[in-house]
Amino acid sequence: MKKRSLKTFQLNKYNPSKDDEGNIVESYSDESYEDKALIWPVSSKLQVELYGMRVNDMLNMHYYGSLEIKEHDMINYEGVAYKVVSIQKLKRFKAIGIEKI
Repeated sequence: MKKRSLKTFQLNKYNPSKDDEGNIVESYSDESYEDKALIWPVSSKLQVELYGMRVNDMLNMHYYGSLEIKEHDMINYEGVAYKVVSIQKLKRFKAIGIEKI
């Protein structure tokens, strides 16, 4: 991994809440955390089979930092909002799939 390949992103935590009827309303915290990760477009055949046409709006991310990223959190990258779809925790990094909201 080359440091010049890392790209800056902002993380907003997912805050689910319930309305009067008991439905879950998705919202995100106003507080954002900034860090760097390796980010590139989805291109594997397996991901194309899993996500189909949604692949066009998805990115892969290898995160080496210490922020706690969970599914449904919002990632802002290059002015576009993405939602965390999948997380795989590996020895050195987290492999994260993000989808455009």
